[in-house]
Amino acid sequence: MQDLSPPTSGASRHFFTLRLADPEGDLLVRRIGKLRTAMRRTLRHHRFRIDAIAVLPATIHMIWSLPPGDRDTANRIGMVKARFSRHLPPAAHRSPSQIKKGGKGIWQRGYWCQPLRNPGDLARHRALIYQSPVQAGLCKTPQDWQYSSIHRDLARGYPLPAPLGAPAPPSMPPHHESAHVSL
Repeated sequence: MQDLSPPTSGASRHFFTLRLADPEGDLLVRRIGKLRTAMRRTLRHHRFRIDAIAVLPATIHMIWSLPPGDRDTANRIGMVKARFSRHLPPAAHRSPSQIKKGGKGIWQRGYWCQPLRNPGDLARHRALIYQSPVQAGLCKTPQDWQYSSIHRDLARGYPLPAPLGAPAPPSMPPHHESAHVSL
């Protein structure tokens, strides 16, 4: 189980969004075991901490803390994508370029990465993650969604996230300034 304590001095936190190439797909929840294995293997070889995560059918939102001085998010994301895709058949909608390069066409190219600079950033992005299944119409409350770390946070006494657009709850864990990440 991941620790929710603030990162040590010099560590950085980042918000990520990864999307499947097929926005109507459900591969992430249908193959959640493969996704968990891909995350664990990547974590074992390139340390980071998952502070918050919500896995939707075709999208993953997450906050990671990286070790002090480590800004290599691209390699970690690439490993998660590759390890998840490795044992899956290629997507039917691959482009000629993907076929030529041996790509499986499972993921959208690239990903969204936002360095989190202060406790307000952390609280807003954590709320965005936990509210995302509600916003997508997948459930009525964040705690109804099974593929979310909100259950871990609630078990540890953290408050429910504020609805999107509302002020963040005052009792979020403290955070040190994030390092700038160039993409």
